[in-house]
Amino acid sequence: MSDTANRTPWAGIVMLGLGIFVMTTMEELPIGVLTLVADDLDTSHGTIGLGVTIPGILAGVVAIFAPKLVGRTDRRFILAGALAANAVSGVLSALSPTAGFFLASRILVGVALGMFWALLGATVVRVATEEDAPKALTVAFSGAAAAIVLGVPLATWLGERTSWEEAFLVVAGAALFVAVGLILLVPAATTTTAVSLGDIAATARLRGVQFGVAYTLILVTAHFTAYTYASPLLQDLGEVPVTGISTQLFVFGIAGLTGNFLAGPLMKRSLDATVVIIPTGVVAALLAFALFVGSPLSAGLVMLAWGLFGGAISVVSQAWVLRAAGDNAEAGSGLNSGAFNIGIASGAFIGGQAGEHPLPLFTGGTSGGSETILFVAGVGVAAACALAVTGARVTRKRRRARMRQVG
Repeated sequence: MSDTANRTPWAGIVMLGLGIFVMTTMEELPIGVLTLVADDLDTSHGTIGLGVTIPGILAGVVAIFAPKLVGRTDRRFILAGALAANAVSGVLSALSPTAGFFLASRILVGVALGMFWALLGATVVRVATEEDAPKALTVAFSGAAAAIVLGVPLATWLGERTSWEEAFLVVAGAALFVAVGLILLVPAATTTTAVSLGDIAATARLRGVQFGVAYTLILVTAHFTAYTYASPLLQDLGEVPVTGISTQLFVFGIAGLTGNFLAGPLMKRSLDATVVIIPTGVVAALLAFALFVGSPLSAGLVMLAWGLFGGAISVVSQAWVLRAAGDNAEAGSGLNSGAFNIGIASGAFIGGQAGEHPLPLFTGGTSGGSETILFVAGVGVAAACALAVTGARVTRKRRRARMRQVG
């Protein structure tokens, strides 16, 4: 908690939540307007999908080392600077004359996003009172979930009805507004200590953390292999018009937010079971997408199921890593955040390749297709499920061994 804080600055906490809302919306905005950008810049879906890959990789690397890089600098200035960089990126994206320029404009998003994600939790804890910290964290991090539910669908809706350029400009303007509000409403958040490289390395050597981070990386990669290309998938298989994509993403987002909250009671009963249930549900949804989607209605039903399980991925994977990290929670959180963002990036890249480089199983070797994307994603999610079963088994054995030692 801040040395000068006697009460929690709720207006500042809300502003931090709006910050991650804007950051996440900008990160995933290409998903909603992918076909519009690709058509306008005369390039492929896979190329524009790299607009999610590039910031994801950068965010993943930056998130791991951000606490070490920023030292003792007041966190609110770092966070406000990240939002400003996000705004600049949005303006440059909107002004892009070519696909190459568009992809270059996304570099700033990655650096800014990694910095914001890595420092958000610690900043909330520093400025909130001890008793309000759990609630403050919930309020702040709800911004990320809200971006999926509202931010991306609304920006997509705007892009469909005006232009994709205007969608980027609106999100950029919102980022600048929140940056100013953050400086004005969030108290000073300085620290006398920082996470060292030794802390990060020691945490990464923990067996449970290794399982959890690998689970996050594989599951998120597979999930975003398909989700990044939701727009062309819905148009191709579900016969959803371009103007209906925002509605489908909104359905996915509402279901995802619901799944996020439902994961809590499930994890309370058994975290080991929950980490298996989530990828199992995602695999079932992807299979249903490939086999049964043939209309906007069936697409909406499958998006509802997919979102319900997919929306719980972040909270469940984080819970696994934090349990394994123990006292090294901050370093563990950084590692998991890095894996999550790298997974988003990898999924966007793999999905693009899967769509453009066919598997004979579906296409006869002549063209790519939506079924190929769903197949590759499904195999990845199944692998995450198998890893979860193995990891849960190892975790139980270790707990039993410790109990025998104590006994």
